[in-house]
Amino acid sequence: MEKKLSQVIHEYDQIIVGIGNEWNWIKTGIKGDERYHELLQYCEDDSNKWLLPIIEFEYGYYNNDEKVDNAYRALRKLIGDKPYFLISETFIHDAILDGFEEKYSVYPCGNYRYLQTNDPSDDLLDVTITEDFNGIVKRIHKIITERGGHLTDGESFYKPFQDGKSLFLNQKRPEYSNIKYNESAYLENWGKYTQFLSGTMGKSLLLLELGVSLDHPTVIRWPFEKVTFVNEKAHLIRVHEKLYHHTPEIKEKTDSIQMNSVNYILQESEGL
Repeated sequence: MEKKLSQVIHEYDQIIVGIGNEWNWIKTGIKGDERYHELLQYCEDDSNKWLLPIIEFEYGYYNNDEKVDNAYRALRKLIGDKPYFLISETFIHDAILDGFEEKYSVYPCGNYRYLQTNDPSDDLLDVTITEDFNGIVKRIHKIITERGGHLTDGESFYKPFQDGKSLFLNQKRPEYSNIKYNESAYLENWGKYTQFLSGTMGKSLLLLELGVSLDHPTVIRWPFEKVTFVNEKAHLIRVHEKLYHHTPEIKEKTDSIQMNSVNYILQESEGL
């Protein structure tokens, strides 16, 4: 792409931003932290996979990634006063903490805010007030801080319960493949997103896809390609270290950039 991103954004009336797993600093950070190696190995057993989301919750609660925070702030500054909507396939609401408004953001794959049972008709539970769940989080944190992440021989964990029902983080993920995902947390904002999207037809629209994987292609990747194809005034910028390719049908309306999307936003924001 010959132009700076700021120049391209200036040319369009509306923007939809898609955030993908390159922005998931919890997933990448925990793998590089030696203190978590034994816990991650423990979760490789099929019967223990349920614990991995809770370990990630603990990591995210006690850590942060300044680089990703700065990238969100830079992205928000690049967008400026343009009408926008942000859709993310991650579970992390960092965007809302770094300048993006919650009413213009949607997280259809879930979050770290709520717990759910296997029954979608049950109400979601706030993670901060669920005693059994927090007990496991505190135990994990103690293993990390006091034992350097080392597990004792035969150490095991129990699933969190509430009123006799197992609790799971409200997320759509492989470890929860047998769990019925409770969609209630995001549906209101999803309605706002679809309304915003319908209002972009025939209008100048920039779709900025940042680090989106193929884990949930029906959430961002394929819909962005479809909108780009259908809307004559739409343009797609796809940025990813590996999955940057576009389909032939939208070749003339797409810029594919092979680069880590977090680094790209930080690079494009320099001098602003």
